[in-house]
Amino acid sequence: MTELESTTNGGLPEPPATSQLSISNKPNKLLATKLNKVLGSSVSDDARIKAALTALSDIPGLDETDLRRNLRGTIEKKEIEANKKFLEGFSRVVGQLETLESQVKGMGISCQEMKGKLDKASEQTAEMIEQAHNLQDRSSACDTRLTIVDKFLEKFTLSEQEISTLCSSAVPIDNEFFIALDHLKQIHSDCRVLLMTHNQQAGLQIMESMALHQETAYEKLYRWTQYESRASFGRDSIDVSTLMTKALHALRHRPVLFQTILDDLAVARREAVGRAFINALTRGGPGGTPRPIELQAHDSLRYIGDMLAWIHQACASEKEMLESLFQNAPNARKRENSGDSSDSSKSGSDKEVEGDGSHHSIIHINDAIDELLDYAMEGTCRPLKSRMEQVLVLQPGAITSYRVANLIQFYSVTVGKLLRKNAGLAKVLHDITDMAYKYFFKTLNAQADRLLQSADPPTRELTISPVVREMTLQLKEIVSSYDSSYLIVSGESEGLPTFNFGETLDAIVDPLVQMCELSVQKFPTVERDTALSSYTFTDKKRENLSERTNFLLQELATEQYRDLLNQSGLSEIEYAVCNNEPDIPLSKVPNMDTQSLTATLANLDSFLITISAGASPELRKLTNSEHYHQVQDNAIRMLLDAYRRIHVAVEDPKNEYDNPDRILPRTIEEMEAIFSFAL
Repeated sequence: MTELESTTNGGLPEPPATSQLSISNKPNKLLATKLNKVLGSSVSDDARIKAALTALSDIPGLDETDLRRNLRGTIEKKEIEANKKFLEGFSRVVGQLETLESQVKGMGISCQEMKGKLDKASEQTAEMIEQAHNLQDRSSACDTRLTIVDKFLEKFTLSEQEISTLCSSAVPIDNEFFIALDHLKQIHSDCRVLLMTHNQQAGLQIMESMALHQETAYEKLYRWTQYESRASFGRDSIDVSTLMTKALHALRHRPVLFQTILDDLAVARREAVGRAFINALTRGGPGGTPRPIELQAHDSLRYIGDMLAWIHQACASEKEMLESLFQNAPNARKRENSGDSSDSSKSGSDKEVEGDGSHHSIIHINDAIDELLDYAMEGTCRPLKSRMEQVLVLQPGAITSYRVANLIQFYSVTVGKLLRKNAGLAKVLHDITDMAYKYFFKTLNAQADRLLQSADPPTRELTISPVVREMTLQLKEIVSSYDSSYLIVSGESEGLPTFNFGETLDAIVDPLVQMCELSVQKFPTVERDTALSSYTFTDKKRENLSERTNFLLQELATEQYRDLLNQSGLSEIEYAVCNNEPDIPLSKVPNMDTQSLTATLANLDSFLITISAGASPELRKLTNSEHYHQVQDNAIRMLLDAYRRIHVAVEDPKNEYDNPDRILPRTIEEMEAIFSFAL
């Protein structure tokens, strides 16, 4: 507080204590004002005072004594010194700025001089720059032309390596050969485009220059393919190479060369397939497995079946190999029943091929495959036909003979699907099928002659003779074989001669019936006719007796019918059906509702089993078997007519039966089948 006061008083020293007492005793207004100002100062004023004091403390060489004595002068002195330093520093800056200004003016003068020189040089080199631009444009045009020429040469000429690959015999044929050949074909195709433009001369020159290379390449390819077809395709097993496939596809553009290769392939495959078939017959497979087919010659059916199975497998394998060899051909072609394979629809891959700018004949790959397959399988025709004829000439039993004929017919259809219609193997199989059926009917005719020659009379008990039983079993076996044959199951018999099975039935049944009739004719006369039959004058009486007998037999049949009607439970139902009023539905009649009918007709099957077991004991008392069968047949016919009336009434919508099929246990056709022995 004392320092502040001293500072405000101009740095004067404090008065002695005695004077303070006097001042306090005599109040000074100025001092009181300052004190009040100091005491009433705010916090912000204190902060300024502190800042001022801090600034004073930073002045060097300022001691407390000077501060007390001459604070203002000291501060002003320091201010003057600071201003002098500022003036000295600013003077140096002004000098440097003046130097910089002079340098900038010099640079401006130099730039003006340089600009003038550049303008002068630009005027002098403008023509040279224009010439340089023109030369640059010409260079770009030349580069473009050079690129076009390179592309043209690349598109319309062959490289030295491609020429060597196509024409040199020292270079083997590989994938690079076919790439170069495709390029050569493309050049010919592009030249045709040139011929349609204004560049006809260039197109003709290029085609002439490429023609020699093309002919040489095709000649080289033909010789290689011919060697491969003779060397590789003469073996039993063949692995079709992609090079051979590409070679055949390329040779299609040369029909003459292509046909020559096909002929070589056909000869090689015919010899190979024929040799393989002979080996399978006589030697068997490698190492003896499978065994030779001719070891089964004692079993006609198996012997023929093994040969035909081998033929079918070889034909399928050969067709698969040929289709893989000609990959552009489809796997199969639909054959028409009414025309040859040449009339079938053309495949999408069978297109007109071109070469040397001229159109050649159309090559059908499917036809080529069929021809190759036909020719290859012809090698098996002669040994197959001779061996099968030997088996058929031996004339085995009728059952075996029919099974053999049926087996041959099956393979005729199966193998015929792989071959064209007029193929040699197909014709052989058709002929052998016809021959097999002829020998089969020949066997049946010989059997019929033996039956008619040995027609013995039946026994007194009318039991089935062993001959009839044997013939019946034979007929059953043949019918069963025919029913399970491929022609019946699949319904396919395309291209085969039609064999009517009715002829087979006639050939077996008719001789059997004739034999039975001859056997009956050998009965003694007493057992066949009455005593009156020996005299002509008893004819009228015998007619009367015959009419009376028939009337009595009819009455007996009616009684037997009523008995059967009662046993079957149909009596009340049949009565209701016959006597029902037309305006009343039958289902509304008592005991004729759905539930009652279902319960009654449920026992019909057990009755049918009983009646099929045999006739009633009363009928067995008839001594004449003809009368016995006549009564039984008439009774069953009347019973069947009654069931037919019931069936029609139940199915009639007027009688208001729901689900009539559930009420009736049997249809009319089933009942007719059950009682077929009496119809």
